[in-house]
Amino acid sequence: MSGPGGRLAAIDLGSNTILLTVADPDPDQGLKIVEEAEAQPRIGAGVGTSGRLQDDAMERALQSLTRIRHTCRRLGAHRVSAVATAAVREAANGEEFAERVRELGIPLRVISPEEEAALAYRSAAYRFGREGRMLVADIGGGSLELIGAAAGAVGMTLSLPLGAVRLTELGMSQENLRRHIHEALVAATSGAEWSDARIIGSGGTFATLASIALARRSERRDGLHGTTIHSDEVEQLLETLAGMSLEKRREMPGLRAERADIIVAGLAVVLELLRVVRTSCVTVSGFGLRDGLLLEMLKL
Repeated sequence: MSGPGGRLAAIDLGSNTILLTVADPDPDQGLKIVEEAEAQPRIGAGVGTSGRLQDDAMERALQSLTRIRHTCRRLGAHRVSAVATAAVREAANGEEFAERVRELGIPLRVISPEEEAALAYRSAAYRFGREGRMLVADIGGGSLELIGAAAGAVGMTLSLPLGAVRLTELGMSQENLRRHIHEALVAATSGAEWSDARIIGSGGTFATLASIALARRSERRDGLHGTTIHSDEVEQLLETLAGMSLEKRREMPGLRAERADIIVAGLAVVLELLRVVRTSCVTVSGFGLRDGLLLEMLKL
């Protein structure tokens, strides 16, 4: 599934979702998306408490990856880059699972937090430019990656165990959850040093936030990329969703049903991050880790 030139495929095996992008190099746009696919086997379920990938989660993930492999072959992807992040990286049996994925013919790399952060920043810098100061936040199922850069030079990379699945599994009240997130962020960064930076949000939580916000505003856009959301809007959404039953959340316009159980924890991370860095809004990227992988393959 690999070779020089031609069509590219990027696979992101995250703690909650597995995401695929197949793209062609394009001399004008850099990349032309051919097809995207998503599965939610939630490979990270239980890792925060047991330290291991669960058998049923691994089987769900392998089934999803088998379908993704078929898609790559059907579309003629000559070069495939696949990475696994927090759940597989941290699990005691993560490398064992990664080897099972490689046996499917998928060249999976288990990447470090620093590599994960660098890929997220690569995408954000390509899509939004390298001028000025930028703080990229990527919320996954298992971790939060923070990358701070000034004029294209990265000055901070942090990986914190503040992913939406991991936090949901703690079973905390909203008040205690927000305190837990706030304390973790304050301990890790002074925050205020990035108060004048442009905050870019990447990953499933931010995409879901933008989708809900646009639905509530009755605003029509060509995709989620570039949507700006203010902290008071995040707080209002968080309070609304936290007060709903899971069944009611699943009916919320813009919120996909399979994310209904983890969205409260994800939005709590967004809100506390904006408070710690003392800024009023975040701009959502419609791209992310897979985009970074594709750009890496093209050396862009």
